[in-house]
Amino acid sequence: ARAVMAAEAPRDASVATDLPVPRRPAGAVGMDPAELDEAERSAFLAWRRGLATLEEEGGECLTPYEKNLEVWRQLWRVLERSQLVVQIVDARNPLLFRSVDLERSAGEASPPRPCVLLVNKADLLSAEQRAAW
Repeated sequence: ARAVMAAEAPRDASVATDLPVPRRPAGAVGMDPAELDEAERSAFLAWRRGLATLEEEGGECLTPYEKNLEVWRQLWRVLERSQLVVQIVDARNPLLFRSVDLERSAGEASPPRPCVLLVNKADLLSAEQRAAW
């Protein structure tokens, strides 16, 4: 649910920036649809303002998916209905594609959701690299 590209890479490009995942507003379950829409939009805009600072100062370039409220609404609803969160990461650079804040968000849910990293494309790694993971 997130891709990060460095505009210029002064930092280590092998490790992803810990981008925050927007949180669904507290009490969203009992709100009427209009209240919920307003609360989600407000929380999302506050989150986007923080990302704008990150883009300007940190040199990060966010994809249109990170900037789309509907994408995050889908994630919020999937997390609410899930018992487990699985992140599929590319074996060639798993830490770049891992979302640590998504794991935090899943842990903050009630009840907390366990998280699993699934390493994809392991056949592209050497036996030593696979053993290390």
